[in-house]
Amino acid sequence: MSGPRVLFGIHHPLDPNLGAPGVTLALGNALVGLGCEVFYYGFGEAFPGVTAYSAWHSVRFPWALSTWLSSNAGRFDVLDITTGDCWPWARLGRPGARRRHALITRSHGLEHVVSEQLHADTRAGLASLSWKYPLYHGGFRLWEVRQSLLVSDRVVLLNPLDRDYATERLGVPAGRIALIPHGLPEPFRALPPPELLPEGPLRLAFVGSWIQRKGREDVVAVAGALLEQGVSFSLSLLGTGTGEADVRAAFPAPVRERLRVVSSYRHAELPGLLRQQEVLLFPSHAEGYGMALVEAMACGLAPISTPVGVAPEVVRDGETGRLLPIGDVPGFTAAVRAFAEDRRRLLDVRRAAQTAVQGMTWRDVALRTLRVYESALQGEREQASGPSGAG
Repeated sequence: MSGPRVLFGIHHPLDPNLGAPGVTLALGNALVGLGCEVFYYGFGEAFPGVTAYSAWHSVRFPWALSTWLSSNAGRFDVLDITTGDCWPWARLGRPGARRRHALITRSHGLEHVVSEQLHADTRAGLASLSWKYPLYHGGFRLWEVRQSLLVSDRVVLLNPLDRDYATERLGVPAGRIALIPHGLPEPFRALPPPELLPEGPLRLAFVGSWIQRKGREDVVAVAGALLEQGVSFSLSLLGTGTGEADVRAAFPAPVRERLRVVSSYRHAELPGLLRQQEVLLFPSHAEGYGMALVEAMACGLAPISTPVGVAPEVVRDGETGRLLPIGDVPGFTAAVRAFAEDRRRLLDVRRAAQTAVQGMTWRDVALRTLRVYESALQGEREQASGPSGAG
Protein backbone atom coordinates (compact mmCIF):
# COMPACT_ATOMS: atom_id res chain seq x y z
CA MET A 1 0.00 0.00 0.00
CA SER A 2 1.41 3.38 -0.97
CA GLY A 3 1.81 6.18 1.51
CA PRO A 4 0.05 9.55 1.41
CA ARG A 5 0.70 12.29 -1.11
CA VAL A 6 2.53 14.97 0.87
CA LEU A 7 3.11 18.63 0.05
CA PHE A 8 5.85 20.50 1.88
CA GLY A 9 5.28 24.25 1.83
CA ILE A 10 8.28 26.26 3.06
CA HIS A 11 9.05 29.99 3.05
CA HIS A 12 12.57 29.53 1.65
CA PRO A 13 14.23 28.66 -1.63
CA LEU A 14 14.67 24.89 -1.81
CA ASP A 15 18.46 24.89 -1.51
CA PRO A 16 19.91 21.73 0.11
CA ASN A 17 22.81 23.79 1.46
CA LEU A 18 20.49 25.96 3.59
CA GLY A 19 19.27 24.93 7.04
CA ALA A 20 15.47 24.58 6.96
CA PRO A 21 15.29 23.73 3.23
CA GLY A 22 18.05 21.16 3.64
CA VAL A 23 16.29 19.27 6.42
CA THR A 24 12.97 19.53 4.57
CA LEU A 25 14.48 17.91 1.49
CA ALA A 26 16.14 15.23 3.65
CA LEU A 27 12.82 14.41 5.34
CA GLY A 28 11.08 14.37 1.99
CA ASN A 29 13.61 11.89 0.60
CA ALA A 30 13.18 9.66 3.66
CA LEU A 31 9.39 9.72 3.25
CA VAL A 32 9.75 8.73 -0.40
CA GLY A 33 11.75 5.76 0.85
CA LEU A 34 8.72 4.76 2.93
CA GLY A 35 6.39 4.84 -0.07
CA CYS A 36 5.07 8.41 0.09
CA GLU A 37 4.76 10.76 -2.87
CA VAL A 38 6.35 14.07 -1.93
CA PHE A 39 6.02 17.50 -3.54
CA TYR A 40 7.37 20.94 -2.63
CA TYR A 41 6.20 24.55 -2.81
CA GLY A 42 8.83 27.13 -1.89
CA PHE A 43 10.04 30.50 -3.08
CA GLY A 44 10.92 29.09 -6.50
CA GLU A 45 7.33 28.02 -7.08
CA ALA A 46 5.78 31.11 -5.48
CA PHE A 47 8.01 33.59 -7.33
CA PRO A 48 9.09 32.00 -10.62
CA GLY A 49 11.97 33.71 -12.36
CA VAL A 50 13.22 35.45 -9.19
CA THR A 51 16.82 34.67 -8.22
CA ALA A 52 17.40 37.09 -5.32
CA TYR A 53 14.91 37.09 -2.46
CA SER A 54 14.20 39.81 0.10
CA ALA A 55 12.14 40.10 3.27
CA TRP A 56 9.24 41.23 1.07
CA HIS A 57 9.05 37.74 -0.45
CA SER A 58 8.58 36.27 3.03
CA VAL A 59 5.74 38.72 3.66
CA ARG A 60 4.03 37.74 0.40
CA PHE A 61 4.57 33.98 0.65
CA PRO A 62 1.50 33.05 2.77
CA TRP A 63 -0.75 34.76 0.24
CA ALA A 64 0.94 33.21 -2.78
CA LEU A 65 0.75 29.79 -1.17
CA SER A 66 -2.92 30.26 -0.22
CA THR A 67 -3.86 31.28 -3.76
CA TRP A 68 -2.07 28.25 -5.17
CA LEU A 69 -3.61 25.87 -2.62
CA SER A 70 -7.11 27.04 -3.52
CA SER A 71 -6.61 25.40 -6.91
CA ASN A 72 -4.20 22.59 -6.02
CA ALA A 73 -4.81 21.41 -2.45
CA GLY A 74 -6.98 18.54 -3.68
CA ARG A 75 -3.90 16.83 -5.13
CA PHE A 76 -2.57 16.03 -1.66
CA ASP A 77 -3.49 14.01 1.41
CA VAL A 78 -1.15 15.91 3.73
CA LEU A 79 -0.14 19.56 3.62
CA ASP A 80 2.97 20.04 5.77
CA ILE A 81 3.52 23.82 5.91
CA THR A 82 6.01 26.01 7.74
CA THR A 83 4.76 28.26 10.55
CA GLY A 84 2.90 31.40 9.62
CA ASP A 85 2.14 30.34 6.06
CA CYS A 86 -1.09 28.33 5.98
CA TRP A 87 -3.44 30.53 7.97
CA PRO A 88 -5.04 32.55 5.11
CA TRP A 89 -6.01 29.38 3.25
CA ALA A 90 -7.19 27.63 6.42
CA ARG A 91 -9.24 30.63 7.59
CA LEU A 92 -11.00 30.64 4.22
CA GLY A 93 -12.20 27.11 4.96
CA ARG A 94 -9.41 25.19 3.18
CA PRO A 95 -10.86 25.67 -0.32
CA GLY A 96 -10.10 22.92 -2.80
CA ALA A 97 -8.87 20.42 -0.21
CA ARG A 98 -9.85 16.78 -0.20
CA ARG A 99 -12.64 15.81 2.17
CA ARG A 100 -10.10 13.72 4.06
CA HIS A 101 -6.80 15.51 4.42
CA ALA A 102 -4.41 16.67 7.14
CA LEU A 103 -2.97 20.15 7.64
CA ILE A 104 0.33 20.13 9.54
CA THR A 105 2.19 23.21 10.74
CA ARG A 106 5.93 22.61 11.06
CA SER A 107 8.27 24.86 13.02
CA HIS A 108 12.00 25.10 12.40
CA GLY A 109 12.26 27.19 15.55
CA LEU A 110 9.31 28.95 17.15
CA GLU A 111 9.47 32.62 16.22
CA HIS A 112 8.00 33.77 19.54
CA VAL A 113 10.82 32.16 21.53
CA VAL A 114 13.46 33.70 19.27
CA SER A 115 11.76 37.11 19.57
CA GLU A 116 11.66 36.96 23.36
CA GLN A 117 15.36 36.10 23.53
CA LEU A 118 16.15 38.97 21.18
CA HIS A 119 14.21 41.37 23.40
CA ALA A 120 16.06 40.03 26.45
CA ASP A 121 19.40 40.56 24.71
CA THR A 122 18.35 44.09 23.77
CA ARG A 123 17.44 44.91 27.37
CA ALA A 124 20.83 43.59 28.43
CA GLY A 125 22.59 45.80 25.88
CA LEU A 126 23.71 42.79 23.81
CA ALA A 127 21.60 43.55 20.73
CA SER A 128 19.75 46.39 19.10
CA LEU A 129 16.40 46.30 17.31
CA SER A 130 15.53 48.24 14.20
CA TRP A 131 12.46 50.46 14.37
CA LYS A 132 11.07 48.20 11.63
CA TYR A 133 11.21 45.05 13.78
CA PRO A 134 7.85 45.50 15.58
CA LEU A 135 6.10 46.20 12.28
CA TYR A 136 6.45 42.68 10.94
CA HIS A 137 8.92 40.13 12.38
CA GLY A 138 8.27 41.24 15.94
CA GLY A 139 4.58 41.95 15.40
CA PHE A 140 2.32 40.79 12.59
CA ARG A 141 4.52 37.79 11.80
CA LEU A 142 4.11 36.49 15.34
CA TRP A 143 0.35 36.81 14.94
CA GLU A 144 0.53 34.87 11.67
CA VAL A 145 2.53 32.10 13.33
CA ARG A 146 0.02 31.74 16.16
CA GLN A 147 -2.85 31.61 13.69
CA SER A 148 -1.19 28.82 11.70
CA LEU A 149 -0.58 26.83 14.87
CA LEU A 150 -4.21 27.16 15.96
CA VAL A 151 -5.82 26.25 12.63
CA SER A 152 -3.73 23.11 11.99
CA ASP A 153 -4.66 19.51 12.70
CA ARG A 154 -1.20 18.77 14.09
CA VAL A 155 1.89 20.83 14.96
CA VAL A 156 5.46 19.53 14.68
CA LEU A 157 8.01 21.24 16.94
CA LEU A 158 11.68 20.57 17.55
CA ASN A 159 12.26 21.07 21.27
CA PRO A 160 10.44 21.07 24.63
CA LEU A 161 10.89 24.82 25.16
CA ASP A 162 8.95 25.58 21.98
CA ARG A 163 6.29 23.02 22.96
CA ASP A 164 5.78 24.54 26.40
CA TYR A 165 5.58 28.05 24.96
CA ALA A 166 3.05 26.94 22.34
CA THR A 167 0.78 25.31 24.90
CA GLU A 168 1.14 27.78 27.79
CA ARG A 169 1.40 31.08 25.92
CA LEU A 170 -0.22 30.51 22.53
CA GLY A 171 -3.07 28.19 23.49
CA VAL A 172 -2.16 25.26 21.25
CA PRO A 173 -3.69 22.04 22.66
CA ALA A 174 -0.92 19.74 23.87
CA GLY A 175 -2.54 16.76 22.16
CA ARG A 176 -1.98 18.31 18.73
CA ILE A 177 1.78 18.76 19.23
CA ALA A 178 4.44 16.25 18.23
CA LEU A 179 8.12 16.70 19.13
CA ILE A 180 10.20 15.27 16.29
CA PRO A 181 13.94 16.01 15.97
CA HIS A 182 16.02 16.09 12.82
CA GLY A 183 18.08 13.21 11.52
CA LEU A 184 21.80 13.02 10.89
CA PRO A 185 22.65 13.42 7.18
CA GLU A 186 24.46 10.56 5.46
CA PRO A 187 27.81 12.41 5.00
CA PHE A 188 28.02 12.61 8.81
CA ARG A 189 27.27 8.96 9.53
CA ALA A 190 29.92 6.33 10.25
CA LEU A 191 32.79 8.81 10.25
CA PRO A 192 36.02 7.48 11.78
CA PRO A 193 36.35 8.01 15.53
CA PRO A 194 38.47 10.99 16.58
CA GLU A 195 42.10 10.39 17.43
CA LEU A 196 44.55 12.23 19.63
CA LEU A 197 45.99 15.00 17.47
CA PRO A 198 49.60 16.10 17.50
CA GLU A 199 50.51 18.67 20.10
CA GLY A 200 49.85 22.22 19.08
CA PRO A 201 47.18 24.89 19.43
CA LEU A 202 43.76 23.70 20.55
CA ARG A 203 41.66 23.61 17.39
CA LEU A 204 38.34 25.44 17.89
CA ALA A 205 35.48 25.78 15.42
CA PHE A 206 32.36 27.92 15.14
CA VAL A 207 29.73 26.87 12.59
CA GLY A 208 26.91 29.25 11.73
CA SER A 209 25.87 32.65 10.46
CA TRP A 210 27.90 35.55 11.80
CA ILE A 211 24.96 37.19 13.58
CA GLN A 212 24.17 38.23 17.13
CA ARG A 213 21.65 35.42 17.73
CA LYS A 214 24.34 32.83 17.07
CA GLY A 215 26.57 34.28 19.79
CA ARG A 216 28.88 36.29 17.56
CA GLU A 217 29.95 38.72 20.27
CA ASP A 218 30.51 35.87 22.72
CA VAL A 219 32.88 34.13 20.29
CA VAL A 220 34.90 37.33 19.93
CA ALA A 221 35.01 37.81 23.71
CA VAL A 222 36.07 34.20 24.37
CA ALA A 223 38.86 34.44 21.79
CA GLY A 224 40.12 37.66 23.35
CA ALA A 225 40.04 36.16 26.85
CA LEU A 226 41.91 33.04 25.72
CA LEU A 227 44.60 35.22 24.18
CA GLU A 228 44.97 37.21 27.39
CA GLN A 229 45.25 34.00 29.42
CA GLY A 230 47.97 32.60 27.18
CA VAL A 231 45.94 29.67 25.82
CA SER A 232 47.29 28.45 22.50
CA PHE A 233 44.41 28.01 20.03
CA SER A 234 43.24 28.34 16.45
CA LEU A 235 39.68 29.17 15.45
CA SER A 236 37.85 28.17 12.26
CA LEU A 237 34.68 30.15 11.51
CA LEU A 238 32.60 28.22 9.00
CA GLY A 239 29.48 29.26 7.09
CA THR A 240 29.52 32.83 8.36
CA GLY A 241 27.62 34.21 5.37
CA THR A 242 29.67 37.37 5.95
CA GLY A 243 32.82 38.38 4.11
CA GLU A 244 36.13 37.30 5.60
CA ALA A 245 37.37 40.86 6.06
CA ASP A 246 34.31 41.84 8.09
CA VAL A 247 34.54 38.74 10.28
CA ARG A 248 38.24 39.27 10.97
CA ALA A 249 37.67 42.93 11.77
CA ALA A 250 35.40 41.93 14.68
CA PHE A 251 38.34 40.37 16.55
CA PRO A 252 41.26 42.01 18.33
CA ALA A 253 44.22 42.36 15.97
CA PRO A 254 46.40 39.75 17.76
CA VAL A 255 43.66 37.13 17.38
CA ARG A 256 43.24 37.53 13.63
CA GLU A 257 46.31 35.50 12.71
CA ARG A 258 44.74 32.51 14.49
CA LEU A 259 41.55 32.60 12.40
CA ARG A 260 40.35 30.66 9.39
CA VAL A 261 37.16 32.05 7.81
CA VAL A 262 35.03 30.11 5.31
CA SER A 263 32.05 32.25 4.40
CA SER A 264 30.11 29.50 2.59
CA TYR A 265 30.43 25.86 1.65
CA ARG A 266 28.40 23.00 0.24
CA HIS A 267 26.81 21.01 3.03
CA ALA A 268 28.61 17.80 2.10
CA GLU A 269 31.95 19.62 2.54
CA LEU A 270 31.45 20.25 6.26
CA PRO A 271 32.96 16.95 7.51
CA GLY A 272 36.14 17.78 5.62
CA LEU A 273 36.20 21.31 6.98
CA LEU A 274 35.82 19.99 10.52
CA ARG A 275 38.49 17.31 10.14
CA GLN A 276 41.34 18.01 12.55
CA GLN A 277 39.12 20.29 14.67
CA GLU A 278 38.63 19.40 18.33
CA VAL A 279 36.12 21.71 20.06
CA LEU A 280 32.93 23.36 18.83
CA LEU A 281 31.99 26.75 20.25
CA PHE A 282 28.19 26.89 20.14
CA PRO A 283 27.21 29.98 22.17
CA SER A 284 23.87 30.50 20.40
CA HIS A 285 21.23 32.60 22.17
CA ALA A 286 18.26 30.93 20.46
CA GLU A 287 17.85 27.85 18.23
CA GLY A 288 14.96 25.83 16.95
CA TYR A 289 17.18 22.79 16.73
CA GLY A 290 20.88 23.45 16.13
CA MET A 291 21.81 21.10 13.30
CA ALA A 292 25.38 22.42 13.27
CA LEU A 293 25.79 21.19 16.85
CA VAL A 294 24.72 17.64 16.02
CA GLU A 295 26.79 17.54 12.83
CA ALA A 296 29.92 18.78 14.59
CA MET A 297 29.47 16.15 17.31
CA ALA A 298 29.15 13.51 14.58
CA CYS A 299 32.49 14.74 13.24
CA GLY A 300 34.07 14.13 16.62
CA LEU A 301 34.13 17.63 18.10
CA ALA A 302 33.47 18.22 21.78
CA PRO A 303 30.79 20.93 22.06
CA ILE A 304 30.74 23.81 24.49
CA SER A 305 27.15 24.91 24.12
CA THR A 306 24.34 26.96 25.54
CA PRO A 307 21.13 25.05 26.48
CA VAL A 308 19.23 25.94 23.31
CA GLY A 309 17.41 23.79 20.77
CA VAL A 310 18.51 20.16 20.84
CA ALA A 311 21.55 20.84 23.03
CA PRO A 312 19.99 19.71 26.36
CA GLU A 313 19.09 16.40 24.69
CA VAL A 314 22.53 15.54 23.31
CA VAL A 315 25.06 17.46 25.43
CA ARG A 316 25.47 15.77 28.81
CA ASP A 317 27.56 18.23 30.77
CA GLY A 318 30.98 16.77 31.49
CA GLU A 319 30.36 13.64 29.39
CA THR A 320 29.58 14.58 25.78
CA GLY A 321 30.53 18.25 26.12
CA ARG A 322 29.85 21.27 28.29
CA LEU A 323 26.49 22.99 28.73
CA LEU A 324 26.70 26.58 29.96
CA PRO A 325 24.32 29.55 30.34
CA ILE A 326 23.69 31.96 27.49
CA GLY A 327 26.25 34.76 27.51
CA ASP A 328 28.60 33.02 30.00
CA VAL A 329 31.85 34.17 28.43
CA PRO A 330 33.97 33.32 31.53
CA GLY A 331 32.42 29.84 31.60
CA PHE A 332 33.12 29.22 27.93
CA THR A 333 36.67 30.48 28.36
CA ALA A 334 37.32 28.24 31.36
CA ALA A 335 35.87 25.22 29.55
CA VAL A 336 38.15 25.79 26.54
CA ARG A 337 41.13 26.21 28.82
CA ALA A 338 40.33 22.96 30.68
CA PHE A 339 40.17 21.05 27.40
CA ALA A 340 43.46 22.62 26.29
CA GLU A 341 45.14 21.47 29.49
CA ASP A 342 43.92 17.86 29.28
CA ARG A 343 43.87 16.69 25.67
CA ARG A 344 43.37 13.02 26.61
CA ARG A 345 40.27 13.89 28.61
CA LEU A 346 39.16 15.98 25.63
CA LEU A 347 39.58 12.93 23.38
CA ASP A 348 37.25 10.93 25.65
CA VAL A 349 34.61 13.68 25.41
CA ARG A 350 35.00 13.90 21.63
CA ARG A 351 34.43 10.17 21.23
CA ALA A 352 31.42 10.24 23.57
CA ALA A 353 29.97 13.19 21.63
CA GLN A 354 30.25 11.33 18.34
CA THR A 355 28.62 8.21 19.78
CA ALA A 356 25.75 10.22 21.30
CA VAL A 357 24.36 11.34 17.94
CA GLN A 358 24.93 8.32 15.71
CA GLY A 359 21.46 6.87 16.30
CA MET A 360 19.67 9.91 14.86
CA THR A 361 18.52 8.72 11.41
CA TRP A 362 16.25 10.39 8.87
CA ARG A 363 14.42 7.11 8.40
CA ASP A 364 13.39 7.13 12.05
CA VAL A 365 12.34 10.79 11.74
CA ALA A 366 10.28 9.89 8.66
CA LEU A 367 8.59 6.99 10.47
CA ARG A 368 7.63 9.26 13.36
CA THR A 369 6.41 11.91 10.93
CA LEU A 370 4.33 9.36 9.05
CA ARG A 371 2.65 8.36 12.31
CA VAL A 372 1.71 12.01 12.88
CA TYR A 373 0.23 12.17 9.38
CA GLU A 374 -1.74 8.96 9.92
CA SER A 375 -3.03 10.19 13.28
CA ALA A 376 -4.18 13.46 11.75
CA LEU A 377 -5.82 11.70 8.81
CA GLN A 378 -7.55 9.29 11.17
CA GLY A 379 -8.80 12.24 13.19
CA GLU A 380 -10.25 13.70 10.01
CA ARG A 381 -11.97 10.40 9.21
CA GLU A 382 -13.46 10.18 12.68
CA GLN A 383 -14.72 13.76 12.42
CA ALA A 384 -16.19 13.15 8.97
CA SER A 385 -18.06 10.04 10.15
CA GLY A 386 -19.57 11.79 13.19
CA PRO A 387 -22.88 13.67 13.42
CA SER A 388 -21.26 17.06 12.77
CA GLY A 389 -18.89 15.94 10.06
CA ALA A 390 -21.24 15.36 7.19
CA GLY A 391 -21.29 17.65 4.23
